[in-house]
Amino acid sequence: MNSKNYHQKKRFGQHWLVNNLILEKIKEVADLEEKDFILEIGPGRGALTSKLLDSKISRLHAVELDKDLIDYLNNKFKYDKKFSLQQGDILSINFDSINNKISKVIANIPYNITGPILDIFIGRLGIISKNSYKKIIFLMQKDVVDRILSKEGDKNAGALSVRMQLMSNIKRICDVPPSSFDPPPKVFSSLVVFEPISQELRLDIKLEKCIDKLLRISFNSRRKMIRNTLNNILSKDDIKQLSESDNICFNQRPQDISINNWIKLAEACIKITNKN
Repeated sequence: MNSKNYHQKKRFGQHWLVNNLILEKIKEVADLEEKDFILEIGPGRGALTSKLLDSKISRLHAVELDKDLIDYLNNKFKYDKKFSLQQGDILSINFDSINNKISKVIANIPYNITGPILDIFIGRLGIISKNSYKKIIFLMQKDVVDRILSKEGDKNAGALSVRMQLMSNIKRICDVPPSSFDPPPKVFSSLVVFEPISQELRLDIKLEKCIDKLLRISFNSRRKMIRNTLNNILSKDDIKQLSESDNICFNQRPQDISINNWIKLAEACIKITNKN
């Protein structure tokens, strides 16, 4: 197949990165080393794949959903022993056989599956991660990155912000205009690097589960003060006691609560539960 005769499929959310400066920037921030085993999600026509393989990495394993691109990619990189390719859906593939070898994950994420991909590769609160990735470099929708990086008091702050920041160190590298893609999407993208926090440095699993529960309940009614949303799991006396003893303000809306205060609130809820 000649890539020039290939037309992207809307159902796969294909917007191929064609801006060489951004392709080089991804390679630069990946900080590639000889021992690196790279997982690339959605190589498309292999523009980024070519740049990654032109480095000292030990291996690159690519996963491509579009069956029509498999022969093209295999032919393009058939002489590179560092390259391997797997056809399939990244949301359902089992990586157990190679997961402990993967050091870095790189992807231009289809916007329609951003949430599930974050769950798989960054993880979820209250669940022990099997991954040990050093870096995850994603090209994502800018609006999502804005939400992920938001702090308390920001209109974009939400459960996603707290979850992602509790599980990883995050840095936005640059914003990427629609003209950098073929075809251009309707929105801006951002290049972002996640450095997952190792399991031993994360919060206690029980505490993470409690935080996650509090976030779900509170942000389901983000316009309400948390006093009015948590009253289905805490009694009025509990809320009063917590307000006085732990300096937690229950008259705040969830988007105005800092990550440290979500931790304090969860710790206090666990203490009350244990007493009862």
